Amino acid sequence: MQPTIRRPAALSIALAATLALFVAAHGDASAKGPVPLRTIVKTSKIAPGLIFKRIVDKKLPRHTYVLIVDLTKPLTLDVALGASSLPARAATSQIAKHNGAIAAINGDFTDPHIGRPVHPYEQDGQFLQTVDQLGSVFAVSQDERRVVLGKPDVSVTATDTQDGRRFVLDRWNEGFPSPGEIAGYSPIGGTLETPPDHECSVRLLPSSPVELSSAADGGLDQSFSVDVAACQEASMTREGGVVLSAPPATDEATQLLSLAPGTPMTLHWTMGWPGLFDAVGGTPILVQDGAIAVSHTCSSSLCRANPRTGIGVRADGKILLVVVDGRRKSWSVGPTMFGFAKIMRDLGAVQALNLDGGGSTTMVVNGEVVNKPSDGFERHISNAVLVLPGPDPGEAA
Repeated sequence: MQPTIRRPAALSIALAATLALFVAAHGDASAKGPVPLRTIVKTSKIAPGLIFKRIVDKKLPRHTYVLIVDLTKPLTLDVALGASSLPARAATSQIAKHNGAIAAINGDFTDPHIGRPVHPYEQDGQFLQTVDQLGSVFAVSQDERRVVLGKPDVSVTATDTQDGRRFVLDRWNEGFPSPGEIAGYSPIGGTLETPPDHECSVRLLPSSPVELSSAADGGLDQSFSVDVAACQEASMTREGGVVLSAPPATDEATQLLSLAPGTPMTLHWTMGWPGLFDAVGGTPILVQDGAIAVSHTCSSSLCRANPRTGIGVRADGKILLVVVDGRRKSWSVGPTMFGFAKIMRDLGAVQALNLDGGGSTTMVVNGEVVNKPSDGFERHISNAVLVLPGPDPGEAA
């Protein structure tokens, strides 16, 4: 069965898109008139369902690298952090090797000072963080048949399954709670997001694996039981579970302290769509419903000519992972944001999202970095998008 796309294309993507790849896929916003046939395309089959294309425009010059992923074949699109928890920093090739990927690109923008993605992120059913900059996310459903691209509606709740009391968590691995807030801290938060001192907290220990939720907003559920609830000077350790915290002498603290040991709880988190176990963030949306979604008049540093990384989906459901080299005058001129959106659309994308670019832009195929990162070496990043040969062992676990 062919994958279905969450938002059907409003424009028909015909065979002309293939011809455009050879003729005009690498024109920029400043290009005028028809682009001459000057592009060299080298195509390699990496695995059943995985095609790699190296596209060289010698006149600009520009080097573009494209992975075409057919998820109806025994392949999985996955995401992974550069470590088991935050902070996470590793080269794209290291992340690919550690996770057994046959191909990879760098993922979401990284805060270089603290080693975490900038936007909401979900890995093997584990929601990483709530953040102020929501941006957009690109995700493929757990069955690899449905693609989601859009702004997430993030929500995390904890429910006492005995009496139905529901606690809204205002923060998840995102700093300390303010008065009126409850914050949650899970193992993936690592040493970067530890439960705070001098708070009232409850520790929940898992009693079931993560599973798809039957709730109307989709999302994921996991069952827990209350281990201990207390106000204390020292930070409450997670012990492999989750800690919920609130400032002392607040209604939220009183509610947490009322949870007796052994109370069954259900944690629920969602980005607003059902069936998602993995999601990577980025900005801006490049292509939506087959049309370019960015303005050609943008002149900010983000929109100027740079190395680029993007992810998209074609009308036939195949995934596009695209990297364009830049900042190398004699090798490759990176496109503007509008020019990159045009490249993605001309490659056949009906939905596409811009990921981190600049010195982070990297593509790995069979363990080899196939592009030329603009720094002259691989930058350490917090997360990557992977192509796995077969099922995702993280989700199976």
